[in-house]
Amino acid sequence: MSNGLINCKKCGTLFFKTSGRDVCEECYKKEVEIINSIKEFIFKTGKDKYPLDEICSNVDISQNDLEDLISRGRLFAILPKLKIKCRFCGVELEDDEKTGFTCKKCLLRFSPKVNELERKGLNITKYEEEARKLNRRLRGGLNTVGSDTRYGFIQNYDL
Repeated sequence: MSNGLINCKKCGTLFFKTSGRDVCEECYKKEVEIINSIKEFIFKTGKDKYPLDEICSNVDISQNDLEDLISRGRLFAILPKLKIKCRFCGVELEDDEKTGFTCKKCLLRFSPKVNELERKGLNITKYEEEARKLNRRLRGGLNTVGSDTRYGFIQNYDL
């Protein structure tokens, strides 16, 4: 998006966009203050893990605003200290899943591709294994068993 006059996503104030932010300078400063107070609370108390509702009550921020900060990556430094639960099943998320609010099992369960496979009567675990193999091929360039074909990032993969 080019520079120009836009409305702040938080307060609606008209401002001249000069950076990549979609919020005005005042809302940005408030957001930075909230982030600093969250970090201060977490490092001051010294616990291992913090549920989101405990942070919300102590820092005076809404659950939606806190989740927005997490999903935008603004709390990346303290992400391992947060206890984030899956919105669907309530299980605590692993550290590599904390950018979203859904566990891997629920993502797989609600995936349209998985639902299509279940309707056709195909084995989901076989689909998961095939997805892992394809991911390895595209990511690592591994040789396949019994073949001289080397799978690279862009070239030579048979889908």
